[in-house]
Amino acid sequence: MTKQPKDIYEFGPFCLDTRERVLLRDGRPLPLKPKVYETLVALVSRSGHVVDKEELMKRVWPDVVVEENNLTGNIFALRRAFAEHQYIETVPRRGYRFTANVKQVTVEDLTILGRSGAETEVLIKETITTTRKVINSLAVLPFINANADPEAEYLSDGITESIINNLSQLSRLRVMSRASVFRYKDREADPQEIGRELNVCAVLLGRVLQFSERLIIRTELVDVESGGQLWGEQYNRKPVDIFAVQEEIASEISETLRLKLRDEEKLLLTKRYTQNTEAYHAYLRGRYFWNKRTEDALKKAIDYFQQAIVVDQNYALAYAGLADCYAVLGNFNFLSPQASYPQAKTAAVKALEIDDTLAEAHASLAWVKTQYDWDWPGAERKFKQAIELNPGYTPARYWYALLLSAMGRHQEAITESKRAQEIEPLGHISNTVLGWVLYFARQYDESLEQLQRTVEIEPNFSFVSYHLGMTYEQKGMFAEALEELNRAINSQGSRLTALAVLGHAYAVSGERDAALKVLKELQGASRQKYVAPFCIALVYTGLGENEQAFAWLEKACDVRSWGLLWLKVDPRFDRLRPDTRFAALLDRIGLVR
Repeated sequence: MTKQPKDIYEFGPFCLDTRERVLLRDGRPLPLKPKVYETLVALVSRSGHVVDKEELMKRVWPDVVVEENNLTGNIFALRRAFAEHQYIETVPRRGYRFTANVKQVTVEDLTILGRSGAETEVLIKETITTTRKVINSLAVLPFINANADPEAEYLSDGITESIINNLSQLSRLRVMSRASVFRYKDREADPQEIGRELNVCAVLLGRVLQFSERLIIRTELVDVESGGQLWGEQYNRKPVDIFAVQEEIASEISETLRLKLRDEEKLLLTKRYTQNTEAYHAYLRGRYFWNKRTEDALKKAIDYFQQAIVVDQNYALAYAGLADCYAVLGNFNFLSPQASYPQAKTAAVKALEIDDTLAEAHASLAWVKTQYDWDWPGAERKFKQAIELNPGYTPARYWYALLLSAMGRHQEAITESKRAQEIEPLGHISNTVLGWVLYFARQYDESLEQLQRTVEIEPNFSFVSYHLGMTYEQKGMFAEALEELNRAINSQGSRLTALAVLGHAYAVSGERDAALKVLKELQGASRQKYVAPFCIALVYTGLGENEQAFAWLEKACDVRSWGLLWLKVDPRFDRLRPDTRFAALLDRIGLVR
């Protein structure tokens, strides 16, 4: 019979059970931060001997260089936990000695509660179960930029997003997406209130303060039900330690929540896509501007991603960022398809050559296959691969929903959209896409209800307004449609696309002169910058000028224009469907009729 390892220690009224990673006093667990617990184990396992400070720090922080004040804080926390029991002796200029009379025991000879070992083990487990509820959902709120310097905003945002991305890869933890939590940025709000609104068990708060040679990050994990602190820590490091700090925060949260991680998940928490801090800061700046989604911001993001690649040519995430930027520039008609999608494809392929586990790159490549290559089976395979690699990466899910919608697989599209919405319930893009696919499924009342809820989440998102306008138009509510579409063209976003949607609505509502004025503006703008031929075709379709509509749709096919993706299901083109030329267009695009 194999002898059981002696991993339980008794001293005074305390029991340190290293199997359950818990310190008990009189059978009741005492809450300890993960690193405080590791310090205790290091001291107790060497009871009676001096443990040097350097040895302690290497054991508790094996992969990170930390300052002595981190260890001092842990010792203080332990002395407070032991209260009147003076178990930890300071040995000047050397370290610490654990002075209690420690008995190392097995479960069979446990006597701390005067019960048999088996009874005691059951009691310990029951106590832990009842006092430590399962926490399986988390929201990481945007870390506060304590410098109050706009130039440092990218860092606090980037650290937040990195922690979200790390924790999102853990199968036993549901983590709110960036889109859901960043709506709380710069808002004074109660973490309990936010947690209840997001339907999570815990909320992580943080502050970032950067000096020339110091990076200070303060974190606090709050229990939503009680409002109590589950864990908190302050990290005082050099800026070059930013990778280690983020990994340590994610690791300590997983330990605090007692998540049982698979080996591959442990590796994911410490995976670094670059070792170069200069490249990483350029990447964070790129993501900061990418998230703004304006034309100027996307072009700034490209510059930063390219800077990151110059510093580290094997930085897969930076290539994935480039792919995302060019894909969105094409989606929003800020660039022509020829100027955007091939560059997006090149960057995504390069990212996957370096690291084929990047869900972001698979999703970007899938979107290029959808919008530009019209490779429907290939796009679907890539989307499924991206979702398998990272089920919490919502762009993969809502882009896939749009592909399914374009192919006429409406119920699948709605289901996939709802999955994205479950991950980011307060994300304005995922909520808009759900309204969009309901529109293409011709469930107009449901679409209208969904889009109106989205306005409550983000009133200034132009795509919500113009999808609302499209839905009102199909219901014959032209006054409401024109009001929403005029709002859309005055919002920040793709103005010319919204203008074309407005022109079509003017035409079908009987305001022909207004539609012709829009058409003239679009054609005039096309002499200065790229205007998607699909936009002009849309206005001609509304005007009932079918010859011009087909001529511009052919031009749209020649350049693989935005909008053609949904030609099969878009109700605005119903009047053209009886014409044999329409079927020929669908064949050219590769959409099965």
